[in-house]
Amino acid sequence: MEDDERPRLGCRLNYVRKLPGMLKLVQLACSFIAIILVAVAPTLTYSGNKGFFLFVSIVAISITTILLLMALINLQAVFIPERWSLIELCWCAFIALFYFIAGIVIATATNGNALYGAAACFGFAACIAYIVDFINRIRLRRAEEASENTETTVTKTTTTTTVTRQQPVY
Repeated sequence: MEDDERPRLGCRLNYVRKLPGMLKLVQLACSFIAIILVAVAPTLTYSGNKGFFLFVSIVAISITTILLLMALINLQAVFIPERWSLIELCWCAFIALFYFIAGIVIATATNGNALYGAAACFGFAACIAYIVDFINRIRLRRAEEASENTETTVTKTTTTTTVTRQQPVY
C-alpha cells in the first residue's frame, strides 16, 4: 500500500453530520441528562439502585466520548480499520443491555419521585439510541461484506454501424 492510500489523522467534523455521529451525540446527550437527573435525586434506599444507574451512565458517557473523539480525528481508520466496526457493534450491544437493566432498576426504585422517573426515561432513550446504532452497525457490516464478496466485471461493448448507399439506376 502506498503512502497516498493510507488513511491519515485529521479532524473530520463532517462525521457528526452523518448517522453514526448523530447517534453518538444523542447517546451522549441522553446519558448526560440521565446522570444529572439521578445525581440530584434524593437517595431513597440503601439498595444501590442509584449507584448502579450512575455507574452504567458514567461508563457509557466515558467510552462513547472516547469513541466519538477517535472517530473525529480518524484514529480508528489508522490503527484498526478492519476490526473497528466489530468493536463498535459489540460496544453498542453491551451498553444497550446494561442501560436496559439500569433503566428497569431505576424505574422500580422511583417511589413516586419524578426525578427517578425522568432518569429512567432518559436511560431508556439512551438504550434505544444504542440499539439503533447497533442495527446501523449490522447494516453497515453486511454492506461491507457484500461489497467484498462481489466481483466487479466491466465489459466494454462497441457497436460499429456501416452505411452503404445504393447508386441510382438510370
